[in-house]
Amino acid sequence: MKPFKAAVPLAKWLLRFALLFLVFVLYFNTVKAFHVKNISFYIAAAYILFGVLLIIGGFISKPGLTVISGLIIFGLSVYKLIVNFGGLLDTGMLHAFILAALGFYFFARGNIG
Repeated sequence: MKPFKAAVPLAKWLLRFALLFLVFVLYFNTVKAFHVKNISFYIAAAYILFGVLLIIGGFISKPGLTVISGLIIFGLSVYKLIVNFGGLLDTGMLHAFILAALGFYFFARGNIG
């Protein structure tokens, strides 16, 4: 069976919205609490900001905004993976890994295909 290549643009938009939805589920309460003296607030705010910018980047013909947003999401996720590594795989590690994979995908592909 051959791949359904006509669905690739839809699949990319589903990935964008899945990333944004996951970011909101994981980090919205942290941002809403508004504890500006905590590094978690800034990380959560960056995730939300660049998740939204990733969606906006999909509407722009040039891939720059998508690539930068993907890079920042990837970098934040790798940072969380390194900082929170305690020798065990838990749901926090899984969330960070999924976000890292999605961020890296958009960093590598941009708005192509």
